[in-house]
Amino acid sequence: MAFQLFAVLCFATLFGHGFAAVNICSNVTDNLFLPSVNSCSEYYLCIGQTAISRNCSNNTYFDARDQQCADVSEVRCLPKCPAQGLSTFGYDRTCTKYVMCFGGTPVIRQCSDGLQYNAQIDRCDFPQYVDCVDNLCVRNNNANAIVYIASKARCNKYFVCLDGQPINQTCASGLQYNPEAQSCDFPSRVNCTVETLQRNIQPYSKVPPRSADIRCPKEGAHFFAHKTRKEAYYYCLNGRGVTLDCTPGLVYDAKLEECREPQFVVGA
Repeated sequence: MAFQLFAVLCFATLFGHGFAAVNICSNVTDNLFLPSVNSCSEYYLCIGQTAISRNCSNNTYFDARDQQCADVSEVRCLPKCPAQGLSTFGYDRTCTKYVMCFGGTPVIRQCSDGLQYNAQIDRCDFPQYVDCVDNLCVRNNNANAIVYIASKARCNKYFVCLDGQPINQTCASGLQYNPEAQSCDFPSRVNCTVETLQRNIQPYSKVPPRSADIRCPKEGAHFFAHKTRKEAYYYCLNGRGVTLDCTPGLVYDAKLEECREPQFVVGA
């Protein structure tokens, strides 16, 4: 227990950077392994939303997709932040967390209220536009308790967990997936109302960063609400700042320091 508490304190220091700390094991299934943003040989075991530090043996790196340490030549580590520009990438196997890169510095961020990270637009988004279930599949299979997961984007789509990976499945024409029966069924018995609209949102990595029109603190990483726009905010890092936009339909929550649906934000 003391070791687990120590691990949690370390993560708060490592990932907090002076603002809202992120618990990397929140909203993930138990016994899931997560990667380190600092080292390919380090990883974490999630138990009861508590992160426990682990290390691979010599000449091996951790691969989040395969959930194991493997030869260095066979492993896909987390990307490194580019020295210039603003961009993001997903924090493997979590769906709700991502890494924001600015000036070569990685910062772990977390989506709230069921929102998921969308790599195509570099920010938190509604789940029907992402349809990620990587955080719900564990590597240990149980033939007597197969894990089925309904799609958030399509009524006739679902996932089956196999060796820790979600495998896409599609119902036969005219049928929809029924979560209660864990099988494809007639639409009249499912009552699925998923609706996905086409949008045009430019990712941060595809457009020049917009400078923040505020004076940023000279040291540390900080997030601030925009002066006039509820759907925007500022990110400051060591005296430099950029202006960021929420996904359409979301507003910035200064307390949580992330974009959320308006009904969850006081005064929105």
